[in-house]
Amino acid sequence: MHLIPEDYGMLHFQRAALDPRDFWHQVAASFGERTGTDLFIGRHAFGILAAMKLAEIKVDYVVVDTLRVPRETFAAILEAWRDGYAESIGELTPISRESAVAYFNQMIANIRDPLGYAVWMVPVVSARVP
Repeated sequence: MHLIPEDYGMLHFQRAALDPRDFWHQVAASFGERTGTDLFIGRHAFGILAAMKLAEIKVDYVVVDTLRVPRETFAAILEAWRDGYAESIGELTPISRESAVAYFNQMIANIRDPLGYAVWMVPVVSARVP
């Protein structure tokens, strides 16, 4: 089996006026709690599969960053999240819609900055059913 158990604690951006670490830790925890989802599931995937007694468990990563992926492609991902989730973030987390938009816009600017660096490490987990 192959899984892509995303983990929103594995997004890293340069800090500026806003600290993206605060955004991702607060939003992912609050949003996940309010929606009954674990937005940090990627770090738990190995243990979950091991407890199921699956064999040959491997954890690899797709690295989405400003060196491996076109900046506009990476920026478009964040734009889609901003446009699709800012309203819900404002409703379900302590961060207002306006603040969510500001955080996303800063992260998008970081990605588009030719001197900027940002990375999203996406876990890819595989295992075999014995």
